[in-house]
Amino acid sequence: MGSVDMSVRPGAPATAPPAGSSDARRRRPAAALRPHIVNYTGFRTRFTAPRRRLELPTGHVTLVFPFDEGLWVSRGGAEPPARLRPAAGVLISGPRTGWAIGVHAGAVHGLEVNMSPLGAYRLFGIPVAHFGETRVDPAEVLGPGGRFLAERLRALGSWSERFDLLDAVFTARLERGPVAAPEVRGALSRLWADSGSLALAAAGTGWSARTLRARFREQVGLSPKGVARVFRLQHALRLLAAGVAPAQVAAACGYHDQAHLGRDVKALTGLPPARFAALRGGLPPGSALDRVPGRITSLLLPDEGAAGPRA
Repeated sequence: MGSVDMSVRPGAPATAPPAGSSDARRRRPAAALRPHIVNYTGFRTRFTAPRRRLELPTGHVTLVFPFDEGLWVSRGGAEPPARLRPAAGVLISGPRTGWAIGVHAGAVHGLEVNMSPLGAYRLFGIPVAHFGETRVDPAEVLGPGGRFLAERLRALGSWSERFDLLDAVFTARLERGPVAAPEVRGALSRLWADSGSLALAAAGTGWSARTLRARFREQVGLSPKGVARVFRLQHALRLLAAGVAPAQVAAACGYHDQAHLGRDVKALTGLPPARFAALRGGLPPGSALDRVPGRITSLLLPDEGAAGPRA
């Protein structure tokens, strides 16, 4: 990837959050889990107006435990139709090449776990391609330790106790799940370093293209091409958020031209580059709004009376 001047930054976010309060607690998992799980985040908000978040492709897996009603999630811009209820409403969001919208009415309480796709493969023991944007019973993917996990987490009195329980449940899974192929792990690293070089990523595995696609679908949840597209988007969003001109971003990130950048950003986020940069308001990757360090995962959307992002 080329170098660009990142000294120009836009001003304050274009959209101020609704009046109210927001409490979040974030912690890294136990040391043995850190190769697999990025973080735990507990959240409770009490806003006086609904809030809408645009959730962007990151290549990670997110597990959400809502502790009460009031959280909706949809993909592709349709108004989220169904609430996630505490008893059976645990949500898992796998790697994807599209955007999603999360909506709550102002008050929401819960906990989320962010993990790498290879970590999800190890801890859940099933192909990551099975995870879309869907509700799951934790016992189905975590075994007996996951039984009534949402209820057990909700009943505890502090975030520290909840995080400790998650450490115990996930640590018990470490020796039971499949180990990701080192070829897949290496290919992922090469794609993050250079998302435009699919040939280089494949060459390091010694596999055929067909085998590489099958292993990626199983252990990562996306094809190598899909992963490369998401990684290139993340590199581009970092530069756009820093105020770099779209033409420079396109050249630095390996897009054919600025028009190619615009089409891809719009297809994966629902927003053209300029609109994304305006809504992001100069927040760096891994800000308090983001789920994963070093990535741009989310945007606050203005309440414009429509379901999806606006051009």
